[in-house]
Amino acid sequence: MPIDLASRMPAQALMEKLHALEQDGAVRWLPFGIAYPSRDWLSWFKGARGEIEVARRLAKLGDGWTVLHSVPVGSNDSDIDHVAVGPGGLFTINTKRSPDARVWVGGGTFLINGSKKPYLRNSTHEARRLEKLLAAVGVTATATPVIAVSGVKSLTVKSPPRWNGEPVEVVETPAIARRLRRRARLDADQVGRIAAALARPDTWAASERVSIDLAALRDVYDRLDRGLDRWNLLVLLVGILVAGGIAALALSMAGGYPQFIAGVVSKLF
Repeated sequence: MPIDLASRMPAQALMEKLHALEQDGAVRWLPFGIAYPSRDWLSWFKGARGEIEVARRLAKLGDGWTVLHSVPVGSNDSDIDHVAVGPGGLFTINTKRSPDARVWVGGGTFLINGSKKPYLRNSTHEARRLEKLLAAVGVTATATPVIAVSGVKSLTVKSPPRWNGEPVEVVETPAIARRLRRRARLDADQVGRIAAALARPDTWAASERVSIDLAALRDVYDRLDRGLDRWNLLVLLVGILVAGGIAALALSMAGGYPQFIAGVVSKLF
């Protein structure tokens, strides 16, 4: 069955992956709807949250823009997180969520907390692949690869990022809509031709292998999201209790516990 690209949800491919991993035992369900995830499952989940956040920002691009999400490419499980076309140009957007990480980019190097990542290469490959797919259906266009980093502590761009001499945009998620709109590269006719080609299932050579109930899939994701939030709250509470216990033990061993309690009571009353 041809794939309906316009109906694809942000992070749909990752939602499907998360549900499959859950069914394979990657998530243990504790009382009160608490989800205890495996490390592998948690990594996929962070990616889904990042794609959903980027999609929310892309929704602010406004009139004249077409945005597709979680676009399957070919016959395997690969996809492009987001594809956007409008007056500012044609973009393939690769989302990378790295909570509290320090990201450093310069030339052909992309580091997360000092560890080198192949994101510039991979994003450039996605853009060039999209150009070839469009050319195969008679549309000539230049796609700009974009890496949207989400949740990071800092992003340092030392010099313009490039791969094999080709520029790559690297931007923090909150600024992505502004970055894509900053230059006028395409007129309305060009945007229309590219958008029409993007909407054609045969452009992507992809098809649904099974019928997917999107509402049910979103419900599954929301249930997992709530379960993980409860797990994080549990971890936080346990950490507070442990820290409090250690502090109380230290005070007791130092003989200062009674004085500590008396001081707290005096301040309260």
